[in-house]
Amino acid sequence: MSGTPLAALDRFFATWRFPVLALSTCAVTGLAATAMLFWPSTGGVTGQFAEDFRTWCFGYNPATGEMDTTQVFIFLSQPVLLGGIVAGVWWDLLRRVSWRAALPWALGGLGLVSASTVALADIRLAPGRDAELPFPAEALRTQIPAPDIEGIDHAGQAFALRELRGEVVVVTAVYASCGFTCPTLFAQGKAALGELSPSELEHVRVVGLTLDPNRDRPEVLARLAAAQDVSLPTFRLLTGSPPVMETQLDRLGITRTRDPVTGVIDHANLFLVIDRAGFIAYRFTLGERQTRWLAASLRLLVAE
Repeated sequence: MSGTPLAALDRFFATWRFPVLALSTCAVTGLAATAMLFWPSTGGVTGQFAEDFRTWCFGYNPATGEMDTTQVFIFLSQPVLLGGIVAGVWWDLLRRVSWRAALPWALGGLGLVSASTVALADIRLAPGRDAELPFPAEALRTQIPAPDIEGIDHAGQAFALRELRGEVVVVTAVYASCGFTCPTLFAQGKAALGELSPSELEHVRVVGLTLDPNRDRPEVLARLAAAQDVSLPTFRLLTGSPPVMETQLDRLGITRTRDPVTGVIDHANLFLVIDRAGFIAYRFTLGERQTRWLAASLRLLVAE
């Protein structure tokens, strides 16, 4: 029986080989998860995989950069806890093994984690599969009361956000002279709305607050709306007195910084999705997946 597979398996678990492999796997898993915690979402295969990992394992919200601290703690503590159990149970065997004998098995743990990571990345990032990543509606949903917004729209009419209570509203921030991300915000917003049916679209409105109220008067915003091919009642571009607009942008959490030399405004690229009851339900930023999730959130909220 000594040469049978069962006998070999018994020797594997009864000697130091299993605890060395298990401890190595726990250690590498913990280090890899910690790396994913801080890895920048800079695009490309690695950046996209890191963002996916944080979203599903750490409760990460790509729009806000926030993570669920409880999920982070639980996920990172698991390898430590399992490693402690293995070390406690097999301690007598571990303390007698030489590092030279243990090294190949320790490297085996590195190989196991590496192979699993590559396989997971292939599943997540293979062409066509990214589109199948489901929208984590419950994980990302918030219930923050939306502050009221007031101003003058690009048609020169007074407007208040409360007028749209009962509809699903997307709030963003743009400015007329922006040649960088604002056109992308318009394109992504229109792309998301283009995924909706005509009946769904009837219950969705987009409000774009100006980031440059000193320059963006209603007639300027009207030209911007025409240039971007957006119009009432679906799209409304809003301006007002600078102090009021700046306060409203602050209440919405839309950060911005103006370059004093060029006048360019570096700003957060956000879509805040407000449900029919007037609560901020979702926050999204730029990107193909964010566009799909924006469309999915609108469809979900319209159906509520």
